[in-house]
Amino acid sequence: MTTKIEIKHLNKTFIRNKESLEVLKDINLILLENQFVSLLGPSGCGKSTILRILAGLEDNYSGDIKVFGQTLSDSSTQLSYMPQKDLLMPWRTVYKNIILPLEIDGRLDSIENFMLPKLIKEFGLEGFENFYPSEISGGMKQRAGLLRTFLMNSNIMLLDEPFGALDAITRMNMQEWLLSVLCEHNKSVLFVTHDIDEAIFLSDRVYVLSDRPASITTFLDIEFPRPRTREMLSTSEFLKYKEQLLKALR
Repeated sequence: MTTKIEIKHLNKTFIRNKESLEVLKDINLILLENQFVSLLGPSGCGKSTILRILAGLEDNYSGDIKVFGQTLSDSSTQLSYMPQKDLLMPWRTVYKNIILPLEIDGRLDSIENFMLPKLIKEFGLEGFENFYPSEISGGMKQRAGLLRTFLMNSNIMLLDEPFGALDAITRMNMQEWLLSVLCEHNKSVLFVTHDIDEAIFLSDRVYVLSDRPASITTFLDIEFPRPRTREMLSTSEFLKYKEQLLKALR
């Protein structure tokens, strides 16, 4: 299986007001083709910083990062990144928000190639294209943000707690929906969460990070077959995974 992302000995220290804040310490991880990998750890430990480095939003780090075998700084591969908030522009309609990556990349001339009506239907947004973000639900905003991220022209998605602000029922529905979409489109995902159940339900592998400065204390391969179902949450295997992750987080 092809390695999409490989991180070796990643370290990151922020300098604020002439004081050093060590955030990442010797991070090592890999993301394989069509794999869903979660980064699980306490809030504020540095999980988001890893995604921001991969997305090119943070520099001055040490270590080796390769994307498709090329050093991150030399790679021309674009990674699709969605931060914690959907960041939809309130003055643009859902449709105009969705196509923003195509505008930025100058790909609007070939918009027919993206089969947008089909994608809009798959992402549960059909009939809401001309609504504004203030007129749709939180779950729909997240789907619009995810579709915009999907259109960033990469088969690697970096998702930073995309469901963290949603209520429990909407969150569960969004998790199931996300897995169905990813299965259909063969995406590789690096996903940040501090929710153990979410990490187990979604992931092929879970990396557990310590408190700041974050280091990887262990990783756990999740052997549940796909497609995933809610029934697995009450199985002894699920509870065993949860116990292992809880122990690793102590």
